[in-house]
Amino acid sequence: MNFFVFLLGLAVSAVCSMVGLGGGAFITPALILLFSLPVKQAIGTSLFGIMIASISATIIHAKHKRVNYRIGLLLDTLDVPGAALGAYLTFFLPSHLLALFFGSIVLIMSALIMRKESDKSNCLNLTAKIVVVCIFGSFISGLVSGMVGVGGGIIDEAVMILALGMPIKISAGTALFGMSLTTIGAVVPHHILGNVRIDFALPLGIGCAIGAIIGSSLTGRIHQEILKKILAAVMILIGIRMILLAF
Repeated sequence: MNFFVFLLGLAVSAVCSMVGLGGGAFITPALILLFSLPVKQAIGTSLFGIMIASISATIIHAKHKRVNYRIGLLLDTLDVPGAALGAYLTFFLPSHLLALFFGSIVLIMSALIMRKESDKSNCLNLTAKIVVVCIFGSFISGLVSGMVGVGGGIIDEAVMILALGMPIKISAGTALFGMSLTTIGAVVPHHILGNVRIDFALPLGIGCAIGAIIGSSLTGRIHQEILKKILAAVMILIGIRMILLAF
């Protein structure tokens, strides 16, 4: 069983770390459906794997100067308040409608990313517009995460690629840097509450670390247009999964 958990982390992280995503949308349901973990333990254990993956990938991306730290921090600014509001709104909004709505948005974003031409901007010079866009994107990222349980990496990537015009190779490293900070804060309370299953978390974490190193190392070797197609394909899978949850 542990070997298959290891393979799960390896495969998901290898693909997702190439394009700046955590992979929780795939790891969490796999732990529930394939390994029969209770939902809370699946979430906590998945977050542990994503934490390891994002830290490992960030180190590789940083080594190759593919992380914009200021943008990454700005995109984390309002994650927590947004997530809190999102969780609160779930008491008033039907969950199936939320899943249908955001699943459709993710599909639209995937199409826009495929068509978007990068202006090769690394956003090294922060303007007031960039700061406002990032902070607003941070709030939306947290809101979506709180309402439908999908990681904010998708929104962060969309903001950087669509709104800021960043190359996907830079946006990927930056998104993973921000993710490494937020997942650390999420894993600690889950561990305290007993939601991190060590017998699953260790093989998952090892697989995620190796997969993230492989994936982030491949980022620099793969053409940007191919990376955009990979990101769009992953987003399409996530969008379809969210829409299916509505029925």
